[in-house]
Amino acid sequence: MKSYPNIGMIQSAGRAIILIFIIAIIVGGVAWAASVIIPAGHVGVVDYFGQVQDEELGPGFYVINPLKHVQKINIQTQEQEFKEIRGTLTREGLEVVLDASIIWHIEPDKASDIYKTVRGSYGETLIIPNFMGLLREEIKKYTAEDIYTGKSTEIEIAVESSLKQTLATRGIIVERVLFRGLTLPPDVTNAIQAKIREKQAVEQMKFTVEKQRLEAERVIIEANATAQSNFIKSKSITPELISWEFVQALKENKNFIYVTGSGGVSTILPMPQSVK
Repeated sequence: MKSYPNIGMIQSAGRAIILIFIIAIIVGGVAWAASVIIPAGHVGVVDYFGQVQDEELGPGFYVINPLKHVQKINIQTQEQEFKEIRGTLTREGLEVVLDASIIWHIEPDKASDIYKTVRGSYGETLIIPNFMGLLREEIKKYTAEDIYTGKSTEIEIAVESSLKQTLATRGIIVERVLFRGLTLPPDVTNAIQAKIREKQAVEQMKFTVEKQRLEAERVIIEANATAQSNFIKSKSITPELISWEFVQALKENKNFIYVTGSGGVSTILPMPQSVK
């Protein structure tokens, strides 16, 4: 007689398998919910029902309390671009239009503070308003001519320095501030160019006048030196000196005889033919 498996045992085994499968799914789901991966270039900020953990999670895999929320914050270098910024006025009230970029990143150790204190986009909440305020304050210190003739670099450096100080306290590190395409109204640019050309012409004229003045002084100095030399020479010429020089010249001439007479009177006689 054939024996058959106990149907009750089979059913019990089936229910056990199903239960184990369900438990495995639940455990796996809980484990998945309790795990978090922080990618490279990010940190994790742990929030437990509004209580923010001060210590950030670095890149890696973590198993945490499923009731805790982990906010991933990007700490990589980012760029905030500005296109055709308007409304920035020079000292004279002339509008300057420019493009700009801000290179920045979040300080990893300050990520939890930023998460607690900043709502929404960091760029729109912190970077843009601070940058625009500092830019307007700095540009109004300069004239349009200052900006046209190259002082925009000074403005760029000043804005960068101030923005670094302002945002560093909030956990944002400003790496660079870059200006591009800084322009003035066309009529202002044309007026500045004409003024620069006039200045260059005046400087050239000053140079020419100064050169002529120095040349005139040189000629006067040379003339004075020549006159002084002639004056000294004229004072040194006396009758005695002339006579002496004359006698010295005759000594070299064999055709004449120089005879000194009584009373200091000298006579010049031709050399006799017999002596020659």
